Amino acid sequence: MKKSRIGALAMTVAGTAAMMGVSAAPAQAGTAGYNLCAEATSLWSNRLCLYYNSNQEGSFAGFTKSVPDLAPWIFGHIGTTTVGQGQPVKNNAASAANPGSPCWRVYYNSNYAGPSDTINGYSYRQLVNTYNENASVKVC
Repeated sequence: MKKSRIGALAMTVAGTAAMMGVSAAPAQAGTAGYNLCAEATSLWSNRLCLYYNSNQEGSFAGFTKSVPDLAPWIFGHIGTTTVGQGQPVKNNAASAANPGSPCWRVYYNSNYAGPSDTINGYSYRQLVNTYNENASVKVC
């Protein structure tokens, strides 16, 4: 009798969650952080988000303007996980998302110098030329 009540309760909760559009399924890898960065609230739109891990995973930092030296910045926002939270952004970013229209460049050196990765508007990608070697970001 006790098991059937628990089962009925679980089915009721699951049914209510489904009707409300809530899903208990884990987020799809590689898109959850991007979706968080690109939420419809104006909080993240038109920003560059740099992520601590590949595939837009882990903690992230958001930028609204060009930054010539990322040394003072830390990964302060919880993305898909808390991994990287509190770590410096400089030389620690592995991927990026750009939920807005301007393109952004991530540079290997401070003051927008050296190799770079371009993140076009409304896209996300792995950092290739600046993977864990990023020192500045600039709006294209």
